Amino acid sequence: MSESILSSLNESQKVAASHIDGSLLILAGAGSGKTKTITTRLAYLISIGIDPSSILTLTFTNKAAREMQHRAFSMIKSASTMPLLCTFHKFGLLFLKFHITQLNRKNNFIIIDTDDKKRILKSIDKELTTAMVASEISKYKNSILTPTEAKAAAQLKLYVQIADIYEKYENYLQENNLVDFDDLLLLPYKILEQNKDLCEQISQKYQYIMVDEYQDTNELQYRLLKKLCASHNNICVVGDDDQSIYGWRGATIKNILNFAEIFDNTTVIKLEHNYRSTDTILEHANQLIEHNRDRMGKKLIGTKTKGNSIKVYESHDENEETRKICEDIHKLINNGVSPKDIAVLFRVNALSRSLEEGFNKARINYQLVGGMKFYERSEIKDLIAYFRVLTNKNDNFSIKRIINKPKRGIGKTTIEKLDEKSIQSEISIFNIINSFTPDELSALVGKKNAR
Repeated sequence: MSESILSSLNESQKVAASHIDGSLLILAGAGSGKTKTITTRLAYLISIGIDPSSILTLTFTNKAAREMQHRAFSMIKSASTMPLLCTFHKFGLLFLKFHITQLNRKNNFIIIDTDDKKRILKSIDKELTTAMVASEISKYKNSILTPTEAKAAAQLKLYVQIADIYEKYENYLQENNLVDFDDLLLLPYKILEQNKDLCEQISQKYQYIMVDEYQDTNELQYRLLKKLCASHNNICVVGDDDQSIYGWRGATIKNILNFAEIFDNTTVIKLEHNYRSTDTILEHANQLIEHNRDRMGKKLIGTKTKGNSIKVYESHDENEETRKICEDIHKLINNGVSPKDIAVLFRVNALSRSLEEGFNKARINYQLVGGMKFYERSEIKDLIAYFRVLTNKNDNFSIKRIINKPKRGIGKTTIEKLDEKSIQSEISIFNIINSFTPDELSALVGKKNAR
């Protein structure tokens, strides 16, 4: 069975997928079948008798996790248990559900999203730009800097202010048992750093670790992986040093460049056969990328036809650019190309407006991919907040979100008074409203609001 699993792979992919013990770096160029290779390796390990529960595979997106699950599980239908295959943050969430008590916190914590985070920061400080403060705090957490360390490192007045806000923000999260997105990685790392026995236990549990898109990992993710490998060296990472584009959010290319130095006796395998693009595209891509300084070096080899020449347009403005694109789309469709095979990529969402207007004028039907996610919609977040209050009457954060939704004439000042009373009396806002007499509520928030 194990040999049949490898039958559809090329030679480099086979070597990578059949590697068992020791650290492994798979340098996978674009379109070289990296997902196929890593999922086949997962299936191969199980087929040779390795316990599925001892394998941990980490990805960056839920979509990638679902795709890998579908591919891998279709090859290992006979497995009695399935290995854990999830995003870094999902792993952190599962870990905290079992071990956040190590930090003297309850496991009924609430995860807040970016909007919630900004709302809390805005309540702490109204002077600085909230988005900038949120970004800096995220950088501190992903660099494993405490508020005290951030203050000590701050040289400019601005960063002293941000470090002070960071401290107040952290206190607020702990008082209300909230966890932000960065905490899903930072808190597990802190727990493993403080508890050597637990660190050893978790490392023994996950004897084989695989990581997708390793070039996108940051300092915190690297440190967390080191903790997970405390008792062994069986880590396989897949990545492409030429596709490291997330430096702006903390990703560091040194993680993949220095992998072989950090993990002893690393095997490095390059996947260079490209199954996606034409030779023309690959030739131009190779010529461009070879100018990069920080790279390990590889050359993509084509497996398809030569393909058409690449066109480069120079336009005076976005309207002229859009007109040229519309003309090309019309030509393609008139020559029999299906509209579903045509895609237009743009750098930032703000650039879509001129394209959309141009497509509408040219009567070109299109589908805009992206937009607001379901769980980020205000009404969905309100509904979830109601459920949270129903299950946890001490959840001040959620009740403050919904106390005036739908509108009940309860203003910001009233909410602040309730919050202040809750902190002083150590009674949740819900229980204050539920247990105080009408006279007590009137004294607290005024007769009109008490009703």
